[in-house]
Amino acid sequence: MKLEILATEVIKLLKKSGEGGITNANLSEILKVPKRRIYDVVAILKASRLISTTRNREGTHLYWLDSSLDNGNGTTKKIRSNKIRVSTTGYFTSVSNRGTEVIVESTSPSISIESAV
Repeated sequence: MKLEILATEVIKLLKKSGEGGITNANLSEILKVPKRRIYDVVAILKASRLISTTRNREGTHLYWLDSSLDNGNGTTKKIRSNKIRVSTTGYFTSVSNRGTEVIVESTSPSISIESAV
C-alpha cells in the first residue's frame, strides 16, 4: 500500500475512533500493514499536531485533534485556488509566511477561509 493511501486510511480511522482513540496495533491489524508503516504515518501526523498520543499497558493510543479542515460530514475540504480570503470576527494579531504556508493568528476563536477567485 502506498504511503499516501495508508495515511488517508489512517486519518479516516482516527476520525471514526472518536474520543476513545485507536492503538497502533489496531491500525496495523485493520489495514493489514506492518506496524513500522503505521509509525511512519503517526510520526508525520504527530509532528503536524493533528493527533495526540497516550501510552498505557494496551499500547499507544492515538486521538484525532484537528477538526478545522472538516466540513461537517467527515471529509476534508480542499481549496484549489491561488488566492484565498481570510476573515474573522476579531482582529488579526499575526500573519507570517513560512515558505509554502502562511500562519494567521486572531483574537477570535474562529477564522473563515474561502476561495477568492
